[in-house]
Amino acid sequence: MAKRFDAVLFDAGGVLLDLDYAYLRRLIEVRHGAVTVEQLSHLEAQARMEIHRQVAGGGRVSDAWRDYFHVILARVGVPAAEQGGVIDSLWEAHQRFGLWTVAIPGGPEIVADLKRRGFRLGVVSNAEGRVEQDLESAGYRGLFETVVDSHVVGVEKPDPEIFRIALQRLEATADNAVYVGDLPAVDLAGARAAGLAPVLLDRHDLYPDVAGPRLRSLQELPALLDETAGPDQKVQA
Repeated sequence: MAKRFDAVLFDAGGVLLDLDYAYLRRLIEVRHGAVTVEQLSHLEAQARMEIHRQVAGGGRVSDAWRDYFHVILARVGVPAAEQGGVIDSLWEAHQRFGLWTVAIPGGPEIVADLKRRGFRLGVVSNAEGRVEQDLESAGYRGLFETVVDSHVVGVEKPDPEIFRIALQRLEATADNAVYVGDLPAVDLAGARAAGLAPVLLDRHDLYPDVAGPRLRSLQELPALLDETAGPDQKVQA
């Protein structure tokens, strides 16, 4: 990444938005006992690894939704026979008011700063048709020039076409764009295939063997972008 980028594209869930852990905790505790938000946060990151493994093995992200929640529920002790009912309730809730609706700490402020610095900003997300609404309600209103939702455009990551749609909307070129995602087989592989520079956001240090630029928090992104600029191209605060 030894260059100045003009466009920054982001994944939504796990990068800009967190699962509503408080809601999930309440749903679990009604039937199955206490669990903390911190525990759910770590388990959710581990569940995302299941999506990574399935896609790396040739599966589709949209087919891994239930398996993702099975991992979380199993590890907090929900009996296997009861997991299906909880997941049905989660899917209904996601359709009614969304589950990925909480901005990650500092997220809107970081994105707003990048916008102020002159970066072209967009989102490319595998979602169910409501990601733009969820981003706006979480504090990102007016910060992105485009939000590409896989459900709306009919193609999902890691297919490089979904990234090309975003670049076309931004009137940006792949070699001047970076993509920040949290699933190597989905985000990094898809971005790389489309010609973008991939950056892994690994908030729980789950992928130590994945090569390339890595962030432990989104707060590190502005400095990384500054490091990729030449001496005459530093982004001014």
